[in-house]
Amino acid sequence: MELSKAADGARPNSRSAPLGLVLLILAMLVTGPAMVAIGSVLVAADNNLLETGSRTTGTVIDVNDGPEASDHRFAAEYSPSDASRHMVWADWAPDAKPEVGNTVTVVYRSDDPDSAVIEGHGAPGQSVLGLGVVFTVVLGGTGLMMAFAFRRGNKRRRLTSR
Repeated sequence: MELSKAADGARPNSRSAPLGLVLLILAMLVTGPAMVAIGSVLVAADNNLLETGSRTTGTVIDVNDGPEASDHRFAAEYSPSDASRHMVWADWAPDAKPEVGNTVTVVYRSDDPDSAVIEGHGAPGQSVLGLGVVFTVVLGGTGLMMAFAFRRGNKRRRLTSR
């Protein structure tokens, strides 16, 4: 029996990709665009809230100043019209670091005061959108390269097996 033949005498199917590889490539190609879509929805919701929400003054109560830009977050406490106390987190740009005790403008939904953003500062949707773009380029590019390399390898195997 030849080594290149399967137990039943047929040649192994070298043209079909292993299922794990196909799933990995598909996941790599879909992850970035999915994050872009989710981030876009979140950014649109934040923009809608900024246009239609109620405004109040909030006070910065906590500032996270980690070594990474993703660690640059701060919390503000605010009281909507019903006099309850709420807290919202936002990202801050390196050139706009807030101090504890600073006042900020908080925009919230009247029917859901926990749904709020801080005007002029980053919201989570922007981070998800940005990561989605990076993942699309990096993982999508890697997935495409893997797919093309697998296809090219199969073409070479077919040519040398003749």
